[in-house]
Amino acid sequence: MDRSLQQVNTILNLAKLTESDIKKDSHVLQFIPQILDSKQVKLLEVSKDTLEYINSGECLFIKGNEDAHVIICSNSNSFELKEAETSNSMLLMPSLLQGTLIEDTGSRTLKKQEVFGVYHTYYEMRLTRPKLQSLRNALAKYPYRGKNSEVTKEAVGQSFTELKVMIQASEEEIINQLQEMPAAKVRGKWRLLDVGFLFGWVSYLDSILREKKLSLEEVTLANIENWMGLYDTEDINAKCISLFMEVDGNSLRWKPEAVSQLFALYLLPELRAFDSKDFFTAWQQSMPVGVMTNEEHLNGVALVDYDSNPSLVKYLPEFELPEEINERLDILFRNRAKWTLQSITPYVQPLTDNNLNVAALLTKYARSSTINGVKYYSSKY
Repeated sequence: MDRSLQQVNTILNLAKLTESDIKKDSHVLQFIPQILDSKQVKLLEVSKDTLEYINSGECLFIKGNEDAHVIICSNSNSFELKEAETSNSMLLMPSLLQGTLIEDTGSRTLKKQEVFGVYHTYYEMRLTRPKLQSLRNALAKYPYRGKNSEVTKEAVGQSFTELKVMIQASEEEIINQLQEMPAAKVRGKWRLLDVGFLFGWVSYLDSILREKKLSLEEVTLANIENWMGLYDTEDINAKCISLFMEVDGNSLRWKPEAVSQLFALYLLPELRAFDSKDFFTAWQQSMPVGVMTNEEHLNGVALVDYDSNPSLVKYLPEFELPEEINERLDILFRNRAKWTLQSITPYVQPLTDNNLNVAALLTKYARSSTINGVKYYSSKY
């Protein structure tokens, strides 16, 4: 555990917080610890909302290690810590008589006042968007390839408690990400659903529909659950339905972009690059009945290189790129010199926060130019 983490840990775990410990004009929480070593105590500034959250009895959680920046999480948000300087010195004392409490006796009496520490800096909490690639990486160690591929009856994977400890994000943010990504709980442990398994699930359902000469819009959710009951468990089937179908009551239809991206992820990895003409043909032919592919569906999954001869479709999924912005952009611009905002957004969106959206990040870290009325982004160097 690095020094900064130890200091912040001391603030939140060793300190006692009372109403009188709050400096109301700046909302700086003044913690009076059980120890007198000021080097182990730091001051933390919080917003009014966070102050109310703490006073309601809720907790803040510190997450980080030597290899990652320390962040603080509430139940629903993540905050980065930034050290800031004060214009004046701040004194940390166990107690202090305020002017209105001193009796007017006509004489003055000097009292010895114990000072725990003198501070010129404090920590600010800034709302941030967590980087959740580590969640996918953690679950990818335990791929789920279907109930018939399980080699042991013992539960494997990560429990939610384990994920909360290792992932630098709030509980709510982790839950939301688990719902969005191809992950499911198997015998109490979270695992990543294998691309091959998902491709097989969609293809199996499509084969049933073709055999019965039906489209997805002509069947009910109960039909799907009944047919796919032989393929896998109820929970896994429910997850696949949420990933690839839009359900409106008993009305069903495929999510074209989700299905198209799944099939691209299945077709591309082995070759890494595919002749574009052959790929677009194979891609469309593999689709379920009624699903039409669109080149835009490849955004965030692959890119089409029209500068090569013949033109190629290159495997480039967002989740395999580094989370550091400069490293990610370096890879993107080495694969394609100029990007439109629409095509690069899926690769940059996961790195945005409350202060910087995609356009702002690209303005800061890339170079923009306009060609025939279209704005493009390229390497800054």
